[in-house]
Amino acid sequence: MPSSHPSVHPMLGALLTALLMTASVLVGAGLPTLPAAQATGAPHAVDAPALPPKPATDAAVSMDLVSLTPTSLEEGSTLTARVEVTNTSSEPLPALSLELRTLTSRVTDRSALASWQADTTADTSTPSLATSPEVDELAPGESTTLTVTLAAEELGYSDAPYYWGTRRISLTAVADEDPLASIRSFVVWRPAGAETTITQSVLLPVAEQDAFASVTDPEAHQQSLESGRLADTRELTQRDDVDWWLDPALLDPPQLPVDPDPSDDADDDGAEDATDPEQTGDPDSDSPIARTFEVDAASADLAASLRDGVGDRTVLAMPYAQSDLVSVEQADAQALHRAVDARGEAVWEETGIAPEAAAMGVEGTMADGDSLQALLDAGADAAVVPSSSLRPDLDAAVTPSSVGVYESDDGSELPLLAPDPVLSDEFAHLTAGSDTEQTQQRLLAETATIASEYTTAPRHLLISPSSTAELDPVAAGAALDALDEAPWIERGSTSALLDSVPERSWTTDAQDDSGAPYALGTVGPGEVLPSGPGSDGLWEHRSTVAEQDALDPVSLRSLDSTWQQLGVLATAMEDDASLDATRLQVLSGTSLRWSGDPEGLSALADDSRDAAQGLEDRIEVIPASGYNLISDSVGVPVTISNDLDSPITVRPEVTSDRPLVQIGDVEDVTVPAHGQVDAAVPVEAVANGTVTLTTMLTTQDGQQLTEPVDVPLTVNPAWENWTTLLIVIAMGLLVVVGVARARRTGATTRAPAVHGPEDPEELSRSGISTVDTSTAAKAWSARAGAGSGTPAPDPDPDDRPADDPPDTDDREEQAP
Repeated sequence: MPSSHPSVHPMLGALLTALLMTASVLVGAGLPTLPAAQATGAPHAVDAPALPPKPATDAAVSMDLVSLTPTSLEEGSTLTARVEVTNTSSEPLPALSLELRTLTSRVTDRSALASWQADTTADTSTPSLATSPEVDELAPGESTTLTVTLAAEELGYSDAPYYWGTRRISLTAVADEDPLASIRSFVVWRPAGAETTITQSVLLPVAEQDAFASVTDPEAHQQSLESGRLADTRELTQRDDVDWWLDPALLDPPQLPVDPDPSDDADDDGAEDATDPEQTGDPDSDSPIARTFEVDAASADLAASLRDGVGDRTVLAMPYAQSDLVSVEQADAQALHRAVDARGEAVWEETGIAPEAAAMGVEGTMADGDSLQALLDAGADAAVVPSSSLRPDLDAAVTPSSVGVYESDDGSELPLLAPDPVLSDEFAHLTAGSDTEQTQQRLLAETATIASEYTTAPRHLLISPSSTAELDPVAAGAALDALDEAPWIERGSTSALLDSVPERSWTTDAQDDSGAPYALGTVGPGEVLPSGPGSDGLWEHRSTVAEQDALDPVSLRSLDSTWQQLGVLATAMEDDASLDATRLQVLSGTSLRWSGDPEGLSALADDSRDAAQGLEDRIEVIPASGYNLISDSVGVPVTISNDLDSPITVRPEVTSDRPLVQIGDVEDVTVPAHGQVDAAVPVEAVANGTVTLTTMLTTQDGQQLTEPVDVPLTVNPAWENWTTLLIVIAMGLLVVVGVARARRTGATTRAPAVHGPEDPEELSRSGISTVDTSTAAKAWSARAGAGSGTPAPDPDPDDRPADDPPDTDDREEQAP
């Protein structure tokens, strides 16, 4: 709700505030002299923006704020501070105690918070209000925890509700009345009647820095899942007071190979048969050496935890694997861009999670109109930009809500989420190695200071730490608990900010009393300014835009080509799980982590290309030495080998370099994993000659899989007919030769010819001239009788055949 204020004119209220602040300094501080740096407004150097400072190297003690309670200080409560003090000197520290001091004036300028916390010198500017019990002596290297308490009424804060807000305190270590060092922190004074609130939401980046770690370094990935960064992130994501800016790669763990156990088949009688070359042509047989692929159990458990833990929280989608889609778009790697988008969309559809928007981020130092236009061109639905780059005046008295809209020169619009950069930096320092209690108190002080700003319009702040922050779940959880407990903070949802964009349901007037939230409004290209943290931790505008190192376009185009190659290979495979690791390797090459490392990205692109080519080379056509076509048509065998872990379906494409043959259509061929198949290619001979058959394998939709293989083919389409003719001729010649030889040598071996007159009876009866066989029969009968010892009868003289007339030639030769 808007900040409460006295029932007087705003100008009078502001004047009254200034007078009371001056009075509180003069009276409550006992006319102290501020440190020189504070008096002149000179900034204090700090180790890192918004990070609690470390003590000087020559300090006698180091101090660690253990706790500072309560979260909201009110009448009747007691302020309790516990500090661990360590003797870093070489001498014992006698009579060690802890002193509490405060400034009663309310902090209304956020810059005062940074300058106050940055000072670690011993604070003696105001009288001590309370002292802890003394420790008699603290030896070198030893530590002790000192506790100081004080009732709220003794702090001297105004009990008027309007003057609620942040107060400064110091905790000073004193040894034998000698101030050694101080921790400067904050408490929030919330007297009765104070009702001002501000809405706040936390957008937590949920991603793994290297989406390919499960493949490149599985041991480190496993350690991260079990007790490292991913385990910490998982613990924080389960809280219901954080929204997610989620990388869908975490919901999509890759399938990794599981090598088969050789002992499983050692005693299997059928194992040898399964690997018999004669059996590998069976597409339905499973090769015993084919690997299986499974999702890592820990990665799957994280994905399930995220999927089940979404609930009603807002989820924004990161590009898959934190892809730098701006660089991808500028490199014209369109297949890679589509792959990143499609992979992310597939994950959201499969998990049932519906992100509010596909959000991309811009660092403050790189923010300008061109960078936001590049996000639009890359397909962003929303941009996450530090609010300091969208506010023209960073010293304005009122902090607006973390939402606006960018409107380009061509009228395109991009919703803007504008996290508060100081709060986001503070939250990012909630790590295991920092003084998280001081960070927590700074967060409470910052939010209270913003909430107590004079405005009548409600506001909604967004906190979003860097995706590279190593958040400690205990420290971050404690800070979130404190923010939830703070009465001036109402928990909000990031989606509420986005929902206000379409209808522009906001106001740009901090004193608007319509109930619309005070927001950044519409921002044009010239109003987006680069910004970054100064030496004092405060964010400021920069005079020049820092150029982001775009990903190497040559490497991106190489990855784009590799992705297309894997896509063709996947089309032929029955199960493309074996491609998951290489695909993830390709997609991880688009990650922002490669910005500024072109050599590393180039090496990754080369490795990805080699891995994809190695997979493709496992499919091949095994060439023969040559073929001879001896008939008009035949099926020419083509041997296809598949050494992948999945069956494939391919189509042999065969062509001839000469039109001496006609090649028919070839049916698709399924080849088992780690097997071979002979495919018959119908070839019809047209004419004699020698041709070269070129064979390559394609997918069913005609995309090339293998390089062409050439095999010579000798063609003789009439060879079979000529052979038959030659055989017939040869057989005829053999008959002729045999007959001729028989005539020449067979007179002494053949039965004598039978000669005789015509049979008169048959001639008279039928008119047919036939030999009179009666004489021959008598001759044979006589021979038979001679063989049996019975004298044969004398032949009848009338039966003797007449002598043949002499040949004419002989007669001519005998003529005188």
